[in-house]
Amino acid sequence: MRNLMLAFCCAAMLLSSCNRTQKKTEETKDSIADSVQQANSQAISEVITRFARAYMSQDNQKANALIHPDLGLYIIYRPGAMDTYQHVDSIDFQKPVPEHFPYTSFENDYVLTFGEIPTYDCGGEKWDKLGFFCDTTRQAHQLSEIAAFKQEFKEIDEAAVAEIKNLEKDTYRVVLTHAENLIFHVKKYQGTWYVFVLDRAYGWCDA
Repeated sequence: MRNLMLAFCCAAMLLSSCNRTQKKTEETKDSIADSVQQANSQAISEVITRFARAYMSQDNQKANALIHPDLGLYIIYRPGAMDTYQHVDSIDFQKPVPEHFPYTSFENDYVLTFGEIPTYDCGGEKWDKLGFFCDTTRQAHQLSEIAAFKQEFKEIDEAAVAEIKNLEKDTYRVVLTHAENLIFHVKKYQGTWYVFVLDRAYGWCDA
């Protein structure tokens, strides 16, 4: 009986020790995950705010430092009823895309917020909310939609659409609304965040 009680106590102590070890391991993993998430959030925030400042001041050098030379920059615009895009190596604030639509500067007093981005109502010609937002809960898809539309009209082939869809992975949409607006997408590429798309179509209802 004494040996049985001793064995039971040893088993209980061993189980308790294992539970403590497992708990510490889980806490360590959670701590590492939180640190990685925080670092990632800081990295994406820095790129977004730096590009917004560069755009407002129309500083080519600072803006282009946030565009990867291999990715370039896709500029979405609306020449008529449907959106299209142009792929450029860099942005030049003195040579807008399209030419008739100058890059405008405006004051921004909003702090970047991560959450659902605002939508624009063409009927009321206004945003449903104002501010500086990035939605990291869903990937941007505007470029892929335009590419798919182009394929329907034989402007590009299936391989080009597949390439766009692949490039658009890990891409999130940023919307800054004020008297004017600034909309762009950021993408994680080779472990670093870059500006990947400048959307000059959404937020206007000219067509």
